[in-house]
Amino acid sequence: MILKIKLTGEGLIKLPKSYNHLLQAFFYKNMDPVLSKFLHEIGFVYNRRRFKLFTFSKIIGKLASRQGNLVFFEPQITVYFASPLMDIASSAVNVFLKRENLFLGENRLRLESVELIKPTVQEDVNVRCLSPITVYRTPEGETKKQFFSPWQEEFYELIKNNLIKKYQLIYGKSYKEELELKPLRISQRYKKKIVYKGSLIEAWEGYYNIRGSTQIVKLALEAGLGAKNPQGFGMVEVVDSVEGD
Repeated sequence: MILKIKLTGEGLIKLPKSYNHLLQAFFYKNMDPVLSKFLHEIGFVYNRRRFKLFTFSKIIGKLASRQGNLVFFEPQITVYFASPLMDIASSAVNVFLKRENLFLGENRLRLESVELIKPTVQEDVNVRCLSPITVYRTPEGETKKQFFSPWQEEFYELIKNNLIKKYQLIYGKSYKEELELKPLRISQRYKKKIVYKGSLIEAWEGYYNIRGSTQIVKLALEAGLGAKNPQGFGMVEVVDSVEGD
């Protein structure tokens, strides 16, 4: 389930340059409290790993200005939210529709609309990032993460392995069909460095091709690609063309 959420502020929307933690808190606060606590503290466990099974986009709107580590958006913004689990997305919708005021950080916002997006899911799709993709390993005996870029094969292998684990968690069975992921347009300008609660995360936007079963393609759109999806990474949307930005 994919939601397109339009919000309006009382004036310019003031946020830190790295605002992922505020958007994540925004969605947690606007869910059923019991579900929110479960996702935040526990999540869905697979082989000792915890998945929250939701993701969201970066803020889509007109940037009015930058001042040091702050950014100021024009009052009208859009954010996408997605989950393969109906309960998670519908919980957010129900709460949004009931609240007159919503807060993103210190910004008071008003809900303009919530739209259910139903992309055409095929076995071969081109996608672009609505939030950047991050994948990494932590070498044995070390604490520092090793991030990978779209020019490294590990980037695609880790994304595929992660997506297969999500598939197994959702469907309760192994994924045995073809799954391929390849770049369509990548560039150094798509590299993003985002600070999340004191940790620096390297992530990449760009355009990619996904080929697999319709089930796993749909899962990629609803759960996100790569790691840290519930922190605002890896959300993609289907596009017909990779021309322009």
